[in-house]
Amino acid sequence: MQITQLDALTYVGPQISIADVEDLKRLKIRTVIVARPEGETADQLTISEVHASADTLGITVHQIPVISGKITDEDVRAYGAITSAAGHPVLAYCRSGIRATSLWALNAAEQGQSPEEFLRRAKAAGFDLSGLADRLAAQAA
Repeated sequence: MQITQLDALTYVGPQISIADVEDLKRLKIRTVIVARPEGETADQLTISEVHASADTLGITVHQIPVISGKITDEDVRAYGAITSAAGHPVLAYCRSGIRATSLWALNAAEQGQSPEEFLRRAKAAGFDLSGLADRLAAQAA
């Protein structure tokens, strides 16, 4: 499993497998956000498969069906509502991790945090969000 911790309560990464769910429990992750639409690729788990595996371990699963390159303000609000209600570590994942990281950054900007800091954290984690720089700055303003 290739997940990266972006802040005290946020992990992001690419598509997980059923076997990865046990590792999430060890990291004290009790909420998972699937940031991709159902059936985006043939090799992804269905949301039902993720739910079935996670439910047995007490992990809550949410889906925000973000279309690649088209994160909406509604997607960002949904992400913010889920993470603020969680109060514990959350994993957000998509195919590569970039949409999950983008949701995290856009939510942080919406809360007035400095875009430079989360652009730096994202880059350190291997995610280039420079294409979102203008939108991040606008949301932080």
